[in-house]
Order: sequence, then C-alpha cells, then structure tokens
Amino acid sequence: MFDVAAPNHVTVPLVFRDVGAFYICGGILAGWALLVSFLGVTRENFPATKGAERAVAFISIVLVIGAIGSGVIASALESKHEEEQEHGDEAALVVPR
Repeated sequence: MFDVAAPNHVTVPLVFRDVGAFYICGGILAGWALLVSFLGVTRENFPATKGAERAVAFISIVLVIGAIGSGVIASALESKHEEEQEHGDEAALVVPR
C-alpha cells in the first residue's frame, strides 16, 4: 500500500558539557582518596607489604600532581583566553546607579 522508505540512520543531537581535565583529575583523586581511606579503616594492615605501600604512595602522588597541574594549566589558559576576548571585543558602557 504505502511505500515509505525507512531512514538509514537516526541522528540524535547530543550535547556535552565542556569538562576540563581538572574536574576529571580531581574526581579521580577524590575517588582514590575515598578508596584508600576505606581500605585503611577496614583493614588493619593496609597496605600489607612495602611494595604495596610504595604503589599506593606513587599513585597518590601522581594523582595529586595531575590535579594540581591541570588546575594551573586551566587557569593559565583561561586568563589568556580572557585577555584575547578583552582586546577583540568593544567595551560596554557601564552606568553607575
């Protein structure tokens, strides 16, 4: 009866927020801190060996450096972006009340 052609694909518009590396690194660091504190509270001998202790310390240090470094880089890029916008746009008239 009706010859209706089905579409080959369906497009669904997806909107993603711009999530910076700082939020990702900070979230991973917070999750790691919760995991380590939970294991430290529930297990008397956590970390059990010297190697495990070094591994926990190494992972913690890497995550802290990643979070701090990504925050510093993000703030430096943000201020640079703001300077570019200030020079490219005209200033608005501000009238005090």
